[in-house]
Amino acid sequence: MKNLTAVLIIIFLTSCKNSNTESTSTEKENVSYTVSCNLIYDYQRAQQFTFKYLDAMPEENYSFRPTPEILSFREEAIHLGLVNYRYAAMIAGSYDASDEKEIMSRQELQSKKQVMEFVSNSYNVMINQINIEKDLNAKTYYYRWSCSKECLARKGFEHQSHHRGKFAIYLRLKGIKPPFEQLIFKDGDTPKRDIEIEDWKATENFNKYKKLVD
Repeated sequence: MKNLTAVLIIIFLTSCKNSNTESTSTEKENVSYTVSCNLIYDYQRAQQFTFKYLDAMPEENYSFRPTPEILSFREEAIHLGLVNYRYAAMIAGSYDASDEKEIMSRQELQSKKQVMEFVSNSYNVMINQINIEKDLNAKTYYYRWSCSKECLARKGFEHQSHHRGKFAIYLRLKGIKPPFEQLIFKDGDTPKRDIEIEDWKATENFNKYKKLVD
């Protein structure tokens, strides 16, 4: 009886070990991800990334201005949001003629929470505008220059990327480490592990990859 019990224990432990090995192996092999590059996904990702930057700066430093001639952190954030609204308006075939200085002086845009809500909503407006457009190839205007609606959306994306990048300097000057880059995935879509060189080797035509920089 004792021998039978010992055998059963060994079988159980062996099966557990094999199960864990198979699970790890499956997770190791499961690195196939499709990277989404459509405008809505990218703006949603950018919204999350920008929110992390704005949240990283303490409220008492929102008025921080590294040099007298440039915008404060709060003003940079408001500018980013305001231009999101402006590009969304131009995509709609209109124009946002809001006075930037007047908006920055508004009492309802002085606190960290208020600024973060303003900026987050500007992304919502842009995402909604892109979503309701039936033809992003349709022509519209960037001020007096003709261009497609998709072109405007991409120019707007470049603008918000530029200003979010500037946030990193403000944070560093206050001794704060900026959020880690979020260039590919939205929150919740990231792989369970980092991609490794073996993953590259597993792709088709790996031999076509070239080392361009020594």
